[in-house]
Amino acid sequence: MFELFILGKLMHRPIHGYLLQSIINAALGPFRRLGWGTLYPLLRKLEQGGLIAVQGEKSSDRRRTKNYRTTPRGRARFFELMRSASEHDTEYRDLFRVKLSNFGHIGREDQQLILGEYRKHMEAVVRYSEAKADEVLKAPGLAAAERPYVLKAIDHQRHLPTSEITWVDALNQEIGGKGEDRLAKDGRAASKSAGDRRRRVGTRPRSDPRK
Repeated sequence: MFELFILGKLMHRPIHGYLLQSIINAALGPFRRLGWGTLYPLLRKLEQGGLIAVQGEKSSDRRRTKNYRTTPRGRARFFELMRSASEHDTEYRDLFRVKLSNFGHIGREDQQLILGEYRKHMEAVVRYSEAKADEVLKAPGLAAAERPYVLKAIDHQRHLPTSEITWVDALNQEIGGKGEDRLAKDGRAASKSAGDRRRRVGTRPRSDPRK
């Protein structure tokens, strides 16, 4: 997840480590933090793997600031991670948000594939919750005062993904109605072999300046 987040942010412009950490922690929310002890080893690993490169720039006090940028290999890796199927673990919702924040770099078809995958995940959670509610209703050992609140807890577990499915469907409809593939040029070049297997969606023709 952090590898994809870093590569996605560096697709825009070179960024130094301090700003990158601030952006990541803002995205993680108020109760989680990515510390230097995790970020810098990951940056070194990405650099050693040829996915990012370092460039130095002078700051206002004339000290050298280490900025990071993506390489062609890093861009190819970014599109590979965006298109790869995700493990449905406890961090799946966070990973989906990272992918969603990078929708500006990929085309409509890839956007819809990611939304469809997330929708299936949410449907699985709903089915699981409904099955558990069935078990609780039939469980003979539960006290009469306990049963309704266990069902409330399960209903809460079911309610959250149900509302997310509604949200995903609305976004999917919005994307499908735009009729324009915005797959980034770098993504097409970096993963040509994968792109050749996909149906290309035509872009809107430019208007005639003479009209």
